[in-house]
Amino acid sequence: MKKVLLALAVALVALACSAPAFAATSVVPESQISWWHPAHTFVAAGNAQAVDTTNGRLVVRVTLASEGVDQFLGDDLTVIITPHTQLLRHHGRLYKAITLGDVRLGDHVRVTGTIDLTDPADPVYTAQRVIATHVLRPDQIKWFAFRGPIKSIDATGGTIVAKPVLVTRGLFDVIGTKTTFVVSPTARIFTWVAGKPVVLTLADLTPGEHVLAQGSIDRSVPTAPVFTINWMRVFVPQPTPAS
Repeated sequence: MKKVLLALAVALVALACSAPAFAATSVVPESQISWWHPAHTFVAAGNAQAVDTTNGRLVVRVTLASEGVDQFLGDDLTVIITPHTQLLRHHGRLYKAITLGDVRLGDHVRVTGTIDLTDPADPVYTAQRVIATHVLRPDQIKWFAFRGPIKSIDATGGTIVAKPVLVTRGLFDVIGTKTTFVVSPTARIFTWVAGKPVVLTLADLTPGEHVLAQGSIDRSVPTAPVFTINWMRVFVPQPTPAS
């Protein structure tokens, strides 16, 4: 027991003597860490912010980044596009060769490339491959889907007021707000009873019922889009358990 206590005392003394040294030590520069090596390649993904076809430059607002470009997360990274850079557009499972001029502002891009650290204070990022995917702005999308409760029904006028709580991008502006939806005369409205679909009409709906709906958006008047439901499933609210 005495040996154990003696060893513990020696350890505590050693720790006490070394504590000031640790406290006085500054952060070790990366260049002095033996296992640290600067990254010479990178992968970055984000949205195209600027396209310079004259000078061969692509500016990316970075949302995902590998080591070497992680300092650009949430910021803009400028990459050099050379004649050897492979430029592709991704659509579904297909890839099509494109030029830098085909990259549109707002496109989602994934860039792989190299980092030239000849001047460590001013690294140069060169793209070896750029894969672009076109992403429509929410105000350009012409279809929607949502889930939420019905607030009111106008069976004569062919509309409902609902409060979307889960939405696709086309309804980002109205999520959580009471919104009027036109119900197409040919819309399929149904519910499920005993495992089978039952066709409904607007007159069958009741405020408080939840619906899953999808349809189209008419943006002829950008400030007043018209949402038309073409398909709607109705979920009858479950009774509240007695307390």
